[in-house]
Amino acid sequence: MPVRTDAPTVVRLSDEERATGVLSSTNLYDAVAAFHRDGLVVLDNAIPVDIIDKLNERMMMDTDRIMTGAVKGVHWNQGIECGNISQVPPLVKGYLFPEIYANKSAAAVLNQLLGPKPELHYVRSNTLIGHAPERQDVHRDIKGRHIPAPTAIAMNVCLIDAHAKNGSTEIWLGTHREQTLDDFVALTSGDVKKSALEKRRQVRPPMQPDLPKGSLVLRDLRLWHAGMHNETDEIRVMLALVYTAAWYKNPLLPPWPKSVQAEVEALGANNDTWVGGTFYDDEEKKEYLAIDFDGNFGSSLEDLMVVA
Repeated sequence: MPVRTDAPTVVRLSDEERATGVLSSTNLYDAVAAFHRDGLVVLDNAIPVDIIDKLNERMMMDTDRIMTGAVKGVHWNQGIECGNISQVPPLVKGYLFPEIYANKSAAAVLNQLLGPKPELHYVRSNTLIGHAPERQDVHRDIKGRHIPAPTAIAMNVCLIDAHAKNGSTEIWLGTHREQTLDDFVALTSGDVKKSALEKRRQVRPPMQPDLPKGSLVLRDLRLWHAGMHNETDEIRVMLALVYTAAWYKNPLLPPWPKSVQAEVEALGANNDTWVGGTFYDDEEKKEYLAIDFDGNFGSSLEDLMVVA
C-alpha cells in the first residue's frame, strides 16, 4: 500500500461569509468534517489583508525591541536555538481587531466543534526569526490524558504568506485521534517518541502547508506538530489564540491592560464567544511584551479525563 501524501482541507470563504460569519451549508460541513478527520482545517479569505498588514507592521516594531534586548523575560518556545518567540501581540487600542480576536467565521466552526460560546483562554503568537540553527521537537500542546473529542483548539493566523521556506509549521494530520499515551516521552510531556514518529511516518507522513495571508487555521491541540526552520531573512509571525469548550474549565485567564477592558469585553458579543480574563493596571505593568508565559491547556476536571 503506498504511503499517503496529502494536505489540509482549505475552505475558501466568500466575502459575504467573511463579513457575516454565516457559512454556506457546504462550507460548514466541509470545515467540520475536515477538522474531525485531520485535526486541522484552513479557512481562506477569513480576515481582510489590510488588517493583517497593519498588525504585522506593529508587531515587527515589537519584535525589533525584543531582539535588541529592550524587553526582559521573553519566552522562547523550546529554547532560543529554535528561533521561535512566544510574542504577545499589541494589547493596545487600535489593534484589538474584532476580525481577528472575534472572528465570526472561525466562531461558526468552533461552535460546532466545541459547543456553545467557546472561550478564549490564550493570546500570544509564534514569531519565527530567520536562520535559527534548530527546529522544534514534534509535540502536542495538551499534555497527559484527554477525552477522544476536541476540547481545545488553536486559531493560528500567519501575518505573511507562509510556506516551507519561511517556516510553515510541520503538521502530522490525523494524529489527534490516532495516538495513545505510549506515544509520548512521559505522561506529563507532550513530546512524541522517535519510535512513534517513525511508525506514523509510514502511515501518513508530516507536511508543511502553504498558507496565504488572510487565511486562518483551526488546529486541535492534540495534533502532533513542530516549529520549523525559517530559511529566509523575513520574520514570520503566526498568531496563536486558543479556544476551549465552556465546560472544559481551562484555568488560564488571559491578562489584559485595564485601558482596553471595554474593548476586550465587547469582543465576545461580536461572534458569540467568551473573551475575558484578568485586567492589570497599566501603570503597574506597562510592558505587555513581558507578560509571563503560561501554556497550561489542561482542565480543572483533569481527574475525570479518560485515557485517549
